[in-house]
Amino acid sequence: MGFISSRIKCHVASKAFTLLELMLSLFVVIILIFLGKKLISLAADSNRSTDETRIICKELNDMLTCISDDLKSMVLLDKGQPIFEICKSKGENGFKLLFFTTNSEQHITAAVKYDMVELEFGKLEVSRTILGNAATLSLQKLLVQNHSMGKFFEDLEAEGKHTCKFSMPLADFKIRVAIKIHGRDTISLAPNTKMIYSWNMISYDKNGENAILRGDLSFFDVTLRALGKTDAVKLYVLAAKDKAKAKDFLVSHAESSFARIVPNSVPFP
Repeated sequence: MGFISSRIKCHVASKAFTLLELMLSLFVVIILIFLGKKLISLAADSNRSTDETRIICKELNDMLTCISDDLKSMVLLDKGQPIFEICKSKGENGFKLLFFTTNSEQHITAAVKYDMVELEFGKLEVSRTILGNAATLSLQKLLVQNHSMGKFFEDLEAEGKHTCKFSMPLADFKIRVAIKIHGRDTISLAPNTKMIYSWNMISYDKNGENAILRGDLSFFDVTLRALGKTDAVKLYVLAAKDKAKAKDFLVSHAESSFARIVPNSVPFP
């Protein structure tokens, strides 16, 4: 009886050990499946991130190429009227960039305007408006009478202009204007400074007051930044809690594109 009892105990213990092995094996299989799914998910996210980054970089370069082509072909009219302006948008966050260029279908002088409208923090809608021949000539005549370029664009009927919105919103847009002072060095204004350049003279906003410098437009430094969809959502949530951290996040996570643009009509110093 003692021998039989011992055999039964060993059999039970063997079954318990087998069950434990089975449970451990099943646990290992579950862990491997979980890790496998996690790795597949991470690989998919990585591929999506890579594709998204590629698309963002292409969109940024396309936008920067358009802006660069316009600024390189800038026309510096010698009639005393404004020929380059950066002005603030009224009633909305953002600013406007206005000037004349020959980067048009007919390669003749046309007035062009870039609108940067902040829809929310870290989300800028950018559009480009170019005037037709008749509208551009009318604008040049009005500018002699100190008419505003920005107001002319706003008042003009739709048939006199063509507007195109860029499909990708920007996280940030900065343009820094550099001026070659007569007989002195080249100086750069703060990015997106409100200003008017006319007849070798720049009138710009300096600490809330108007300042004037004589010189020539030398070059423009343009920086564009954009976020992927996932990072844009994270920025939106972060901006609602802490703007300072949101700004740091934007700088560290946004893809960027930069160009130093020299107008063909102005020699590089």
